[in-house]
Amino acid sequence: MDMDAIVTEVAAAVGLAEGEAGVRDILAALLAAEPAAVREVSRLAELPVPIVAAACNELRQRGVVENTRPVALTAAGRAAVAAGQPELDVACPQCAGRGVVAPAALSGLPAPLEEAAAGAPAARMELDQTHCTVATKVNRVLRMHAAHALAGQRILLLGDDDLISVAIAAFAAATGAALPRLAVADTDPAVLAWIGKQAAGTGVDVELVEHDLRQPLPPGLAGAFDVVATDPPYTVAGAELFLSRAVAALVPQPGRHVFFSFGARRPDETNAVQLAIARMGLAVRALLPNFNEYSGAGVLGGTSHLYHLRTIAGAAPLIAGPHEGHLYTADGRAAAVRPYRCASCRAVHEVGPASRWPQIAALQEAGCPDCGGTVFRPLPRTAR
Repeated sequence: MDMDAIVTEVAAAVGLAEGEAGVRDILAALLAAEPAAVREVSRLAELPVPIVAAACNELRQRGVVENTRPVALTAAGRAAVAAGQPELDVACPQCAGRGVVAPAALSGLPAPLEEAAAGAPAARMELDQTHCTVATKVNRVLRMHAAHALAGQRILLLGDDDLISVAIAAFAAATGAALPRLAVADTDPAVLAWIGKQAAGTGVDVELVEHDLRQPLPPGLAGAFDVVATDPPYTVAGAELFLSRAVAALVPQPGRHVFFSFGARRPDETNAVQLAIARMGLAVRALLPNFNEYSGAGVLGGTSHLYHLRTIAGAAPLIAGPHEGHLYTADGRAAAVRPYRCASCRAVHEVGPASRWPQIAALQEAGCPDCGGTVFRPLPRTAR
C-alpha cells in the first residue's frame, strides 16, 4: 500500500487547506483511537467533523479504512500507517494533557455545578452559545488557580453562558479564596439572571452587567481588572473583538491575565487570530489543546483550546470603538456557499441560499446534473 500516494490523492479530493499534513493527522488520530467516532477523530486531528468524514470516505475507497462504523483502519491500512511508529503512549494518565487534577478537597464542587448546568437557559445558537461540561468548568477554575490568577484578583467574565463565574464563586466558597471583585458582562439577560440565582448561595458577590460587546465597555469595567476570561464566537472577528474588550478591561500594566477559549480553525484563520493576539500585546503563556469540552459542538468535535495570555507593556485593543459587521458564525451564513463533489463523476456543485440548490438535500434529490449521482462529499466552505 503506497500511503504517500494515497495521502496526496485524499488531500486533493477533499480540498484540505491543511494539505497532506491534515490527512496524516487524521490517520494518526485513527491509529491512536480506533475504532472511533468521526467526532473523536475530529477532536484528535483538530479538523472539522465534515472534513474528517469526507476524508474517511476517501480512505474507505482506497482500502485504508473499513466500511464500518465507528471508523477503523483495515489491517493493511493499519500496517501502513503504523510503519516506523513506536508504540508508546506518552499522554498523562491523570490530567489528559490539561495540566490540572481536582484534589480530593474539592470532591464536592461538581455537584452544585451539575445542578446549575441542568437548569441553565438553553444555548442560543445565534449567539454561538454551546455549554461546556461541568468537568471543564472545574478545570478552567483550577487552571486559573494554578496560574495565581484567582485568589486576590479582580476577575471579569466576558460572556458567561458556561457559568464559569458560578464555578469561581463555588471554588471560593469551598476554599476561602478571597475575591476582591467578580463581574460578568453578557448580552443575554436570562444568563445573567441564572448566574445571580446560582451564585446567591455561595456568599460571593457577583456583579452582573448586561452589555453587548459590540459596544465599548462601560466606564465601570474599563481598566479595572487583573484577569479576564472569555469564550467568544469562533470567528476571527469574534476573537478580535472579545480580546480587544478583554485588553480594555485590564489594568494597563504588564502581566495581567487573559484566559481565552477558542476552537480549532482552518490554518489561515488560526494564523489571523494569533496575529491579532500578538498585535494587541498579549504573550502566550500556555496553549492547551482540546482543554474545553462541550455538549453539542459537533462541527468542532465538541472541544476548544485554552490560551493563557498575559499582557506586555503597552498592550492595547485592536478595536476601541463600536464593532460593525459580522461577528457570530451565523452572521455570514446567508452569503456562504459550500461546494460538494459528486462521488461518482467528481463534478463540483455549489450549495447555498444563492445557489441552484439551497440545501444539500435539494441536490441529492435532483441528482448530479452531470451523471445523476446522489452521493456528494463536502469541500471547505467559501464565501461570495
